[in-house]
Amino acid sequence: MAETCDLVLTANSPGEVAGWVAPAAPALKEALPGARVTVFVPPCTFASGCERQVVAALPGVDAAFGPTEFLRYAVLGLRPPGFNPGRRGAVLFLGGELTNAVLLRKRLGYPALAYTEGFVNWTDAFARFAVPYGVIREKLLAKGVPEEKVVVVGNLMLDAVRPQRKPAAVREELGVAGRDLVLLLPGSRPAEVEFMTPLFARTAELLRERRPETAFALSLSPFTEEGQIERALRGPLAAEVGVSARFLPEAGGDGTKAGLIATERGAQIPVRRGARFDLMAAADLALTIPGTNTAELGYLGVPMVVALPLTHPERIPLEGLAGLLGNLPRLGKALKRRILPRVVARMPYAAWPNRLAQAYVVPELRGEVSPGAMAEEAAGLLADSRRRMVMAETLRRTMGEPGAARRLAALVAKEIARHFDTGEPAAR
Repeated sequence: MAETCDLVLTANSPGEVAGWVAPAAPALKEALPGARVTVFVPPCTFASGCERQVVAALPGVDAAFGPTEFLRYAVLGLRPPGFNPGRRGAVLFLGGELTNAVLLRKRLGYPALAYTEGFVNWTDAFARFAVPYGVIREKLLAKGVPEEKVVVVGNLMLDAVRPQRKPAAVREELGVAGRDLVLLLPGSRPAEVEFMTPLFARTAELLRERRPETAFALSLSPFTEEGQIERALRGPLAAEVGVSARFLPEAGGDGTKAGLIATERGAQIPVRRGARFDLMAAADLALTIPGTNTAELGYLGVPMVVALPLTHPERIPLEGLAGLLGNLPRLGKALKRRILPRVVARMPYAAWPNRLAQAYVVPELRGEVSPGAMAEEAAGLLADSRRRMVMAETLRRTMGEPGAARRLAALVAKEIARHFDTGEPAAR
C-alpha cells in the first residue's frame, strides 16, 4: 500500500483562494491519488475574514485552518486538531507572505515550492518557483534566482474560469435579452465593497441617462455578505458620490439570487452570488477594480473599464511593513495618504491584461475616479462595437491558455519523488 502524501498549502486573500487554490487543489489530487490536501490561511491585511470557510468548501481540500491555528503550529509547534502529517509531502505557497511557507517547511521537513507572480525571497528555502509567464521567469533570473529553480507553468487563474451556463440562458434569467449588459465587480475586501458599490450604483444611473436600454448586474464575491452591500449603500460614501439606493434581499431559484439594488433615479441592479463566471461570459462590458477579476475577464474576452480610486487612500490595505505602519493610530492614515498615491504613480499598469501586454489593452481610471468619468468611458465602449471586438480578441490572446494547475501539480509530484525517493535528506 502506497504511503500517504500530505500537501500543505498556504493562501490568505480572496484572489488567491478563488484564483489559485480552487484550481490547484483538484489537480493535486489527480496527480497524487490518495494525497491529503490541507490549507493554512495565515494572517493577512487583505483578508475578508471568510477565507477559511470558503477554502474548506473547495473541491479537493480535505482540511482548512485559520490564522490562529497557523500561528500556533508554525511558531509553537501545536498541531491543529485532525492535522496529522506523515513523513512524505510538500509545502506549496499559493499566496501571502513567503515566510509563512518557509515556517511550515521547517516544521514539517517537506520540500517547499512557490507559485508566484514575480515576488521572491527565501530563495534557498524553495526547491522550485512556478511562474505564470516567461516574462516573469526572466525577471526572477535577473534577480539572481537559479535558472533550474524557475519553471513556467501558466496562469493558474485561467484554470478557475469555468462558466456553467450559456450566456443566452443567463441573460434570459436576468430579463435582459437584446440589451447591453454591464457587469459590476466591486471587489471582495470590505473597504473595496464599501466604496465601489455606491460608486458603481451612481455610475449605473448616469449610464442609463446616456443609454436608457442598458442593463446591469452585480456579482457578489463569495467572501462578501449581503449585509456589506446594504451598509455600503447607507454609508457616508454613498452620499459622497451622490447616490441614494436600497438593497432588497431576495432568495429562490438556484440559490444565486442575493437581492436587488434599486436606486432613487430608477436603476435596478440584480445582485448574484456564486455565478460570476456565468455573468462574465454573458456581459457586454464589465466595470471592475484591479485584481483577479481582470485576468478572468481577459481570458473570457470581456471588455472592461478598470477603476483604481484613490479618493480615500487611508482605507486601502497595504502589504508588509507599509501595512503595519498604515494601521498605526492617527499616524497610519496620514502615512497612507502620502504613500499610496506615490506607489500607484510608479505602477505603470494595474489591470492584469495591461501588465502582461505592457500597454493599455483596457482603459484604467485612477485617482479621483468619479461616476461621471466611469459612465463616460463605459458609454463610449458600448457605442463602439468594433472597439469592443478588437479589445476582446486582444484580451484572449494576451491572457494565454489554461492548463497551469495540471502542470503545477506535476511539478509538485516530481519534486516529492526527487526529494524522498533519491535519498536526499529532508530540509529542516
